[in-house]
Amino acid sequence: MPITTSSSTAAALAADLLDDLPALTETLVERLQKAEESYLESQLLTLEQLSAACTENLGSILTVLAGRGRVRFDVARATGRLKAEQAIPLAALLRAYRLGGQLIWEQMLCGSRGVSPVELLDVPAQLWAAIDTYSDAAVEGYREAEILLTHADAEARALLVRKVFDDHADNPTAIIDAMRALGLPERASYVVVCAGSPESRSTTASDTAGRLQSKGVTSVWDARPDGYLGLICGRCDADIEAGLTELGSVFDHRVGVSGPFSMPSEIARAVDESRLARRSVPPGAATLSRYESLTLALLLVRSPDTAREVAARTLGPLLDLPEDEREEMLATLEAWFECDGSTAATAKRLHFHRNTVLYRLRKIRDLTNRSVDKPVDATELYLALRSVQLLGDQRL
Repeated sequence: MPITTSSSTAAALAADLLDDLPALTETLVERLQKAEESYLESQLLTLEQLSAACTENLGSILTVLAGRGRVRFDVARATGRLKAEQAIPLAALLRAYRLGGQLIWEQMLCGSRGVSPVELLDVPAQLWAAIDTYSDAAVEGYREAEILLTHADAEARALLVRKVFDDHADNPTAIIDAMRALGLPERASYVVVCAGSPESRSTTASDTAGRLQSKGVTSVWDARPDGYLGLICGRCDADIEAGLTELGSVFDHRVGVSGPFSMPSEIARAVDESRLARRSVPPGAATLSRYESLTLALLLVRSPDTAREVAARTLGPLLDLPEDEREEMLATLEAWFECDGSTAATAKRLHFHRNTVLYRLRKIRDLTNRSVDKPVDATELYLALRSVQLLGDQRL
């Protein structure tokens, strides 16, 4: 309800109360403490702050009703921000304005002797319009402070999570302090996960942690330029496996998992392992790769420049073929290795005649000077093929 120009009666009554503002404030503070336990329980809001807020709001409202000034939205917003910062519930804030309105009306009635009932009719409407205006502004200030506090809490938590994954070899206690602040166990079964950033799902770090928590698994996640780093904590290996299984419904990109460990001091090493495990998965493949199961791929991703050079030396002319033909040769070679060198099985897998497979294998031999029939040559071809797949660049 908008505030209208105060009647002469309301103005006179409000002016009288302004002269007795300290006593009015004292009464309101006492009523607030009796009616609202949150004011007594708050360890942040002092009695001086509560008194000052009551004085400013009562004085400002009475000034408006007395026709001596305009609405002070800044006073109400500041009160709302203060209550949010001091963890006073919003309901308690609104109740304070209602109690203030009731107190003003009581005191106006006490001071209205000699005033006819007709002259008093408009006073309550003007009073409660002022109370509504100030309480609405206070709610705005409260909401603004809540947003800022939430943002500050999120930033503080993000910094703690980032600290968990950083290398603190020179200060091991930094990780322990961060984990304690985040409520993470200091002794548990752990793995670090490096996951590709999902494109088709609007997944965030908090969403992922929530999904795992629903399975009884604790985790924290940090968004990095190359995706997410996650620390999964379990009471046992079964918890870790449950968490990793759930990741399949979250991430649709490559996922690398470190080897298991039990001490927070090993997190930095596990971060490197998870990244290597992720890089061991060919680009575009939605696969979970475990560091502890890596063999040949680990050698290649640890030395990408060497892997690129080996592939170029071994497959050189083949990689220079037109794109369609190059892909046919590489697909045939891949199928031949997957079928353990069986030409018949390779032909069946590719839906080709056996002679087509033999023709392509001969062409690979002619282009690379390496035959799949010779163990050493086959080994070099396999290494080069895996290098091409992991590097994701068939022309190198």
